[in-house]
Amino acid sequence: MSGVGSVERNTILPCLFTAPLTQYDVRMTPTEFQVVARQYLWLPPLKNPIGDSMEQKCGCEIQRCMKAHCCTQDLLPLCDVNGNHALLCHSGVKGHKATIFEKALDKMFRVAGGRPTRQPSTYSLLGGYFPKEDISRLFAGVRNKRQTEESKDLALRYLDAISKLPPGQKSGEEVDALRDQFPIATRVEGKEDLDSSIRFDMKFPSNQIHNPHEIWFDHAIVQETAPTYAEDTLKFLKKNEGTLELSPVFRITIGRKKQKYSALCATAQRLSNERKIDFAPTFLYPIMSSLGFMNPDFVLLNKFIVDVYKDTLKKEGDRLDGLAPKFLAGRLKVQIRNTLCFALLKGNALAVYNQGLRHLAKPP
Repeated sequence: MSGVGSVERNTILPCLFTAPLTQYDVRMTPTEFQVVARQYLWLPPLKNPIGDSMEQKCGCEIQRCMKAHCCTQDLLPLCDVNGNHALLCHSGVKGHKATIFEKALDKMFRVAGGRPTRQPSTYSLLGGYFPKEDISRLFAGVRNKRQTEESKDLALRYLDAISKLPPGQKSGEEVDALRDQFPIATRVEGKEDLDSSIRFDMKFPSNQIHNPHEIWFDHAIVQETAPTYAEDTLKFLKKNEGTLELSPVFRITIGRKKQKYSALCATAQRLSNERKIDFAPTFLYPIMSSLGFMNPDFVLLNKFIVDVYKDTLKKEGDRLDGLAPKFLAGRLKVQIRNTLCFALLKGNALAVYNQGLRHLAKPP
């Protein structure tokens, strides 16, 4: 397992014990700290006073979820150390965990002097060249690979068709014929937003007027310790094939995201190349695992935040405290790492806390 040692150096979880308490973002409630400290040491979650425990071959105990809904499922309802069960047990935990992380990214970009946009409009990304009803038909959330490629082909042909129209004219025979070929937005009862248009999680624009560059990204937190991926992850590490960022769970997640946004990104890139939109978009898919490992896109996103901060410092001019911009940028890097670490840990603590019945008790 020599590969495991090299991977551990890339995780952000050690910030749990090294982050200064003067940074407000790293403060946690006693229960949160107790939960995540046990997680870091790979100890079982705190026992729920209500519920049975199952002893494993190694002698460790793992607790069962006593929620009535979970007990009727085929899968064994076990409360694991990383709170994976809570993502299935309570539908709101997954979304809340992602929101905590998104707010942390939003705050750090504001600290750097940037102006983030959460849930940016897909209509604005495409410069208004596509009506909103067409966007929901071409760039819907539920599409397989073949349907995505067909949508991309239709979108690019649509741009070719409208470029032939006289200035001010928005429709023509060829344009109308293409629009008739657009997929029909379907709806499923009880899931009204199933086929709604996709959109990125956040937009980070640069603060340089002469270089209108924007980062559009859709982030994710993967659970490499979940039963679905745990065995494949262990096999990957035993073979020492590389860092954890190349493991199956990362590859599967990045593949899904690239397929989901491929038609939209190709269309936006076409508009940018033809100078039909007044900014240059870059699309990233930053992914972090529940154990604190980042993929290369996350590293690039962090670098972009620091670069925006450097530009902000240049505009402010000389500082009265005499601190050099290089020193301040290095300090921001540490602050970003700490903030992301504790956002992840707070989300993990939330998941562990909500496994099974919503109650935790201190161990005897």
